[in-house]
Amino acid sequence: MPHLFERAPTGRAKCRGCGASLAAGEWRFGERLPNPFAEGDAEMTHWFHPACAAFKRPEAFVAWIDAGGWVERPGASDAPDRDLLEREARLGIAHRRLARVDAASRAPSGRASCRACRSPIEKGTWRIGLVYYEDGRFVPSGFIHPGCAREYLETVDILPRVRHFSQRPNPLSEDEIRDLAAAIG
Repeated sequence: MPHLFERAPTGRAKCRGCGASLAAGEWRFGERLPNPFAEGDAEMTHWFHPACAAFKRPEAFVAWIDAGGWVERPGASDAPDRDLLEREARLGIAHRRLARVDAASRAPSGRASCRACRSPIEKGTWRIGLVYYEDGRFVPSGFIHPGCAREYLETVDILPRVRHFSQRPNPLSEDEIRDLAAAIG
């Protein structure tokens, strides 16, 4: 069965990418996968906000677009911006580590080390969280310095992702975004 793009009929599902609820009537992307807990050809669906799918599961999102999945729907004037999501998903495919980017925050201590340069991330400085996709969930996998983004991620075009995943519990202010952008370089 192909991947899905639809309005959520209820508000019971949560996004696998950010963990927030998918409200009733909100657009959602469903990644169809083989169900490892069932026999035969049974499948399961992992639900995502469209932006979360484009950022964290770019291969599935682009495969769905390339298969003709994105068509203009009557009454869908509130549908997400296709061009932006497709560009971000294709960028995620071109730079394989980009799908690992999660939220940015200030380091609460100096105990973490950067996955790129292996040096400590000093207390109070910016750090970018990373996650791996394993067994249907995103698992925290450390941090990088913002200045190490070019080396580790092979691009510095990460602000849309960082801004998106840094919304909970307190969104970053515009001043913090500018400060982070300067740290990225």
